[in-house]
Amino acid sequence: MTQAELNARAAAQYSDERSKQLATQPVGRLLLQFATPSIIAMAASSIYNLCDSIFIGQGVNSMAIAGLAITFPLMNISHAFGALVGVGGSAQTSVRMGENNQHQALMVFGNVIRLDLFVGLMLACIGLFFLDPILRLFGASDVTLPYARDYMQIILVGSVISHTFLGLNDQMRASGNPKRAMCAQLIAVVANIVLDALFIFGFGWGMRGAALATVLGQLMAWIFTVRFFCDKRNFVHFSREGLILRTDIIRDIISIGLSPFCMNVCACLVVVLINRSLLEHGGTDGDMYIGVYGIVNRVAMLLVLMVMGFGQGMQPIVGFNVGARLFHRVNAVLKFTYMFATFIMTLGYVLMAIYARPLAGFFTNDEQMIELCVPVIRIMLCIFPLVGGQMITSTFFQSIRQAKKSIFISTTRQMLILVPLLLFLPDFFAGQGWGGVNGVWWSMPISDLISSVIAGTLLYLQLKRFSKLTDVAMGK
Repeated sequence: MTQAELNARAAAQYSDERSKQLATQPVGRLLLQFATPSIIAMAASSIYNLCDSIFIGQGVNSMAIAGLAITFPLMNISHAFGALVGVGGSAQTSVRMGENNQHQALMVFGNVIRLDLFVGLMLACIGLFFLDPILRLFGASDVTLPYARDYMQIILVGSVISHTFLGLNDQMRASGNPKRAMCAQLIAVVANIVLDALFIFGFGWGMRGAALATVLGQLMAWIFTVRFFCDKRNFVHFSREGLILRTDIIRDIISIGLSPFCMNVCACLVVVLINRSLLEHGGTDGDMYIGVYGIVNRVAMLLVLMVMGFGQGMQPIVGFNVGARLFHRVNAVLKFTYMFATFIMTLGYVLMAIYARPLAGFFTNDEQMIELCVPVIRIMLCIFPLVGGQMITSTFFQSIRQAKKSIFISTTRQMLILVPLLLFLPDFFAGQGWGGVNGVWWSMPISDLISSVIAGTLLYLQLKRFSKLTDVAMGK
């Protein structure tokens, strides 16, 4: 049986046009159709993150950027719980669509919303009550603590809105509506940027203004997504089925979402270790080095989020075609995504390495901070041409419901490789007279290199398995 015959047989099983497209449309065109809105949304989100830091750096001061960097671990914890529910729920919804099982898809959707509400309330209560001790643990000094506190108090108050919006947006994309998901994110991003400028430069509200702009932007996008899911004509929508709490569905959601959850929790621990190591080895400039790391982290996220956009575009296509048993299409869309992600990371690194100084100058007028940023950008991002493939590999294993492999890839880079390097290299570099801070910077690309090789090996073995399944389906 040819690939075209396999596609035609699969398409005959579905009544809705979206499912037929996922089963039959050429995968290159389908990937661009699904990934382009996600990439645009992620690029816009990246631009917002950059603008947020630029507005804070230019509208408040350079130590405010360091205060913002202190909040990264807490934000990573919040994102970890969001990914636990959002990624796991999205993968389940895509597979249920591939199986043409609307009842189960509605059950997944309802349980996702319940989990997001619970997570948002839990983080708000715990975070606000223990905020100062948490920020101190994450590396806040007497100088940076007020800035970090002002920002996170507002963010935590709005966490219920943030988590339910992100969960709804993931479900919108997973159910075959990437353009609407893009529109929702663009609403949040554009509102954030406009309100950032107004609250920081117009009203002089500083860090609190930046945080309030974020929450209000997400509230506007939340209203847009809620209205969409109120329409009963959509394959996934608000329904009575979704009101039933199902432990088996929650277990399946969490099992798949554990990979990005672990990745974000590990990222939190790593950022805490980096901040504290920079304080220890940076001497009187410790807060300055944390600010440098905050800037470079924002710059790196511009590329990371764009690759995540490709991954989000790939996920519903892969999930659907795994459910439909069309493994030749799974292999094809993965190869396209891997190639595009590698190209983005390579081009992005080259441009950022060349224009490192003007890039740093966007964030601050402090000449010392700019001079420190230039070599750090070139060091930290030097392995990014390989990192794109590693990220896509992790997302791929989530999409085919092989959570253990995705978790292994995520935790290997962060905990098994990077943490030991962060504990060893700074002292080693200091002992050699190379500067302990340089040991912190070099730990990151070395860990990226090793983990990319591991991810590539696992992916190669999985593709061989899918090739055998494709041969069986085609009668070879």
